[in-house]
Amino acid sequence: MGNLLTLLRPARGTFVAPLHDTHIDSMVATLREAIGAERWHVWFEGATDFHVTDTGLNVGVANLFISDHLKTHFADHLADAARKTFGRPLPITYRVQPDLFRKRRQANLEGEVDAMEQLGQSVQARALHAAQHPRPQARPPSRCERPARPLFTLDNFIVGPCNHMAYAAAKSAIDAPGKAFHPLFIHAGCGLGKTHLLQAILNSLRPRQNLRVACVSAEQFTNEYLAGMRTRRLDAFRHRYRNLDVLAIDDVHFLARKAATQEEFLHTFNDLDTQGRLVVLASDSHPRDIDAIQDRLISRWVAGLVVRIVPPERDTRRRILEVKAAHMGHPLPGGVLDLLADRLHGSVRDLEGALTRLIAYAALLRTTVTEDLARQVVAETAATAPKRTGLPEIEQTVAAFFGVTPSDIRSRRKARPVTLARQVTMVLARQLTDLSLAEIARGLGNKNHTTVLAACRKWDRLVPGGAEIAWTDRTDHRSMSAGALLEHLKDRVRQ
Repeated sequence: MGNLLTLLRPARGTFVAPLHDTHIDSMVATLREAIGAERWHVWFEGATDFHVTDTGLNVGVANLFISDHLKTHFADHLADAARKTFGRPLPITYRVQPDLFRKRRQANLEGEVDAMEQLGQSVQARALHAAQHPRPQARPPSRCERPARPLFTLDNFIVGPCNHMAYAAAKSAIDAPGKAFHPLFIHAGCGLGKTHLLQAILNSLRPRQNLRVACVSAEQFTNEYLAGMRTRRLDAFRHRYRNLDVLAIDDVHFLARKAATQEEFLHTFNDLDTQGRLVVLASDSHPRDIDAIQDRLISRWVAGLVVRIVPPERDTRRRILEVKAAHMGHPLPGGVLDLLADRLHGSVRDLEGALTRLIAYAALLRTTVTEDLARQVVAETAATAPKRTGLPEIEQTVAAFFGVTPSDIRSRRKARPVTLARQVTMVLARQLTDLSLAEIARGLGNKNHTTVLAACRKWDRLVPGGAEIAWTDRTDHRSMSAGALLEHLKDRVRQ
């Protein structure tokens, strides 16, 4: 029978009921009731899939972060739900499921698109209503807790495919603060513009005389909360933050592992949300990828609009360099801009640093900026600046992921995790750096370049075929499709 799965070998004289995937719905209902709808929405919905096999219950997950979280926080609930549904304890295994992995990678972008479409239909109407029914002058305006930088405005924010969703969300927040979404959550790596957008929102809203605004870092919020605790002035602290019209908090990931501050921030957020006030948050990670944050906070953050900024692509890099150079009073020739945009990568801050060095060199040498000088500066920048995608960084990231050491990767050991880590390091080095096969081989312990070539060709076959990669991480058995594994590690290397 198609739905009848092979039974686990029963004890002598004991009848064991067959396992059916048709019972999964019942198990899911039991699990959801046990953990609550909120935690189910944050950690299971759209990110997990369940199947019973001849070896027990298999839990498909979207990525390893979710797998680790489920094992740590929900293992007992899963085991109990499975026992109640199937009438006996079942071994539980976890594996990254390729379709969930791909859906999770696309979910943020699709959510942003849907949200922006809704905003486009509603923001103008809300703004018109607000103009026709202005809020009465109830209190004088307050100054920003951290002075907004006049340099940061939407007008001088360079928009490209890497950040257009975040820009559109910021503009909508300015047009109708607190009316379209609760909250706006911007996440990006260092130097990609999330703080620029936070300050741009405040710079646009501060002139509105009836608005109280505050922009603080999560660290400052934490320090003020602790000071209020020590001095017994929590009432003043709460009054200041819970009576704002706009609250922007940068580096919100700083709240991780700070249970008391998270609890205080949750109540502050709930108060502002209930009043329809605008809350804007910035972090280096998606809310679900910030470790040690309360599920209640994550649930509220993802219920708003979560947008991501990624490193700029070539054309956006060129526009950034052109605008920054003009702002510095040193417009650059088109050929120089093309060369810099082609050869410089990374964050906006990285681009600004290279541009500053180039202009300084030209001034010291009393010469104009030429392509030859630009090549020299790019070469020196590459030689002196830490590379985010250099071979050492790739090696360290892969070693930590597979539970081995960089010296293991460079050795001749043939253990499965070591061999796998070595191959993946070679493949990622080939994809993420400009190193030749020979240079990668030398960097990994004077190996032959044909070894690197063989590893790359092998993974070129594994990825399109959706091959499953299995290994043991310390005492835990893990598996993942070849393509998902490479993409997961690329994301880690680029962080």
